[in-house]
Amino acid sequence: MRFFHFYLVVILISCSKENTSLLEKKSDNYTSLAKGKFNSFRYYEGQETYFLTFNGLIREYIMYIPPSIESRTNLPVIFNFHGYQDRANNFFNMTELTDIADENGIVLVYPQGAPLDGGPSHWNAAPFNSSSFVNKSNVNDLEFFLHLLDEVNQNNILDLNRVYAIGYSNGGMFSHFLACNTENVFAAIGDVAGTMLTDAFNSCSPSSPIPVLKIHGTNDGVVPYDAETIFDNDINDQFKTVKQVIDFWKTNNKSNNQFILNNYVSSSWAEFMGPVNYEKYTYESDENNSQIVHYKMLGGRHWWDYSLDEDLKTSSLLWKFFSKHTRE
Repeated sequence: MRFFHFYLVVILISCSKENTSLLEKKSDNYTSLAKGKFNSFRYYEGQETYFLTFNGLIREYIMYIPPSIESRTNLPVIFNFHGYQDRANNFFNMTELTDIADENGIVLVYPQGAPLDGGPSHWNAAPFNSSSFVNKSNVNDLEFFLHLLDEVNQNNILDLNRVYAIGYSNGGMFSHFLACNTENVFAAIGDVAGTMLTDAFNSCSPSSPIPVLKIHGTNDGVVPYDAETIFDNDINDQFKTVKQVIDFWKTNNKSNNQFILNNYVSSSWAEFMGPVNYEKYTYESDENNSQIVHYKMLGGRHWWDYSLDEDLKTSSLLWKFFSKHTRE
């Protein structure tokens, strides 16, 4: 019996994984160095929770691989970043992306933000030398993401031309920060109820045009649509308005001066709100395919979803946008 216990322990230890994969960034491409290094490790289909050690911290992430896929190669991947104080599993349930993942063969990854001294979780979404009050620790989440991307693709299941990021609130801020500070990684990003932090905004230098989907409620009292009209100067100095965020990406993506406006009306999940009016602004570029789409939710608050209509739920809007964009 003792021999059996010892043997079992040896097996468990031998199945554990030391995460020492590296990432090489080149000016013209993202190259994973994980190829061939982790043949003994296999991700499971469906929803599973995994752990890795990075910079001395044990980091958690949830991964969903559709059980219906025929081949574990060239799969698009969406990284989903929760809001401040939230948990990855809560965000997994809130986003309701599994049906879309099953239908389209998409890998979903939900990283867990680092805790603050055992307290609320967060994402550092500005440079460390900044004065941003939203950077609440010295955790390098940018390097963590790059390591995690390498980790997820260790068995080369991803199509690295179809890597997407979604963020909600603080996670939305982080999605912009990632787009600003990675080279040719993302095919597109999405931000729901987030913004760009001023220090991230001022230092942002994307390596290429990046398609952006921005969804925001005009009555958001947490990350206001127009921070200048709600917050005092101290906080106002940290958050960029939605218009400033859109204008930044329009400039970066060389959008033309024209836009298309579509209007939708939908019943809201919040009964007290009544119907929600959607204003959809689409900005195109004459030089590239880096489309910018902004859903302005009239009267919407600090929410993930604004509609009961399946076609207008945030998950549907995000994938409809992402599916049009592949990294060039």
